[in-house]
Amino acid sequence: MLKRLLIVDDEEGIVEEIVDFFTDEGFEVQSAHNGEEAIQAIRNQMPHIIMIDLKLPDMSGLLVLKVAKDLNPRIKAIVNTGYVDQNMIDQAEQLGCDVFLHKPFDLLKLKEEVDRLVA
Repeated sequence: MLKRLLIVDDEEGIVEEIVDFFTDEGFEVQSAHNGEEAIQAIRNQMPHIIMIDLKLPDMSGLLVLKVAKDLNPRIKAIVNTGYVDQNMIDQAEQLGCDVFLHKPFDLLKLKEEVDRLVA
């Protein structure tokens, strides 16, 4: 079964790199560059895994995570940020974040985490 992955980040270069990498690894990959696009993609595509940047231009990644979990409690979530904020990490975990990554992250480490989540 083809696994669907949604990448939510406003940094074009990061999104393109992750999309290309996981497409080559056999995933069906969608992307969103803000929270509103992400919520629409979650509703329409029902991805298995979402990767969300906490800092989005229109809303917090935490809100996107909450909506995603409300729409599909079984969705797996990877949250990432370039800012270390223990309060946000704690909130993400309370909302159901499965993996927390700090930017910049290694694509092979990300792949390990995604493989673990889909296993």
